[in-house]
Amino acid sequence: MTEGIPVTSLSLESISSKTARAYKELLQRSPSNARKIYPSLNPVEMVEAAERDGARLLSTTTQNNYLQSLSSLFNFAIQELDYAGSNPFKGKGSAKKTKLNKRSQRLPFSQEQLITLFSSPLFKGCQTLASCHKAGRMIPTRSHKYWMPLIGLYSGMREQEILQLYVEDVRQYDNTWVFDLNLNHPDKRLKTIQSKRLVPLHEDLIYLGFLSFLESRTKEDAKGRLFSDAPMAVDGTYSSTFSKWFSRYLKKIGIKTDKTSFHSFRHNIKDGFRNSGCSDELAENFVGRSTGTTGEAYGQGFSVARLHEALHRIEFNCVEIPTNDPH
Repeated sequence: MTEGIPVTSLSLESISSKTARAYKELLQRSPSNARKIYPSLNPVEMVEAAERDGARLLSTTTQNNYLQSLSSLFNFAIQELDYAGSNPFKGKGSAKKTKLNKRSQRLPFSQEQLITLFSSPLFKGCQTLASCHKAGRMIPTRSHKYWMPLIGLYSGMREQEILQLYVEDVRQYDNTWVFDLNLNHPDKRLKTIQSKRLVPLHEDLIYLGFLSFLESRTKEDAKGRLFSDAPMAVDGTYSSTFSKWFSRYLKKIGIKTDKTSFHSFRHNIKDGFRNSGCSDELAENFVGRSTGTTGEAYGQGFSVARLHEALHRIEFNCVEIPTNDPH
């Protein structure tokens, strides 16, 4: 964070509480992976570029790590080096948050929860779309509410990534059906640079009739959004309204917990890649994240064919798949 700043001119005595506050405010506006994204810029220029580009910012945990490191430095100087000054970074970060295991913040769905979800009325037959938690005869295969959990399960894609898809974004690439995550329309937003990617469709989605749904949407509006029934919310996203509905649905079918949400599907697919023997680099690439390793910067990344093969090594034993050939 000090690249481009004459740090050699700074001493412990020269860093005041005002300086510490300014540093914390800079951290709150700083982009993630700044040196990779903006290698030629200094920290202040990085912040300005991030605000202009809408880049992903440092997480609260990372910000706290920086602040705690500096606080620890001052504490060491006071306790071991007889430094007579005060610690301007004391209380600026949260030690408790930095020690929190990230995996405990959000949990994957258990196998039992997944079976309950995909055996619930939404997928087996419900009364109406408004009462889709109640058993009935209608399966709403034309609704985003039906396809969202299935796509989330088989892709680990974020809610916004799925809901902002256009019909043209589901296409074939090297004879493989993919979701093309891009910024080709002004209403789209991606969380990170790595989020721009091609995600292969799992064969199960095709057997469940997804391509038939795609064909019907193509006939209706080939240039429109894939899930046009999911309107944009007042916050400018397509995901916030769905996220609240999905949490209510999980509660109504008895599987909602404080640590499970639609985001849990990302944890499920990451665990699936781990359990099938795939590398962490491939798994992170698949879900649109960076591992932060040096080697990741070299080469063109994983091919769609390799991602497709890795995806089909994961065992998804929670959805009843039709036996008829969809092709």
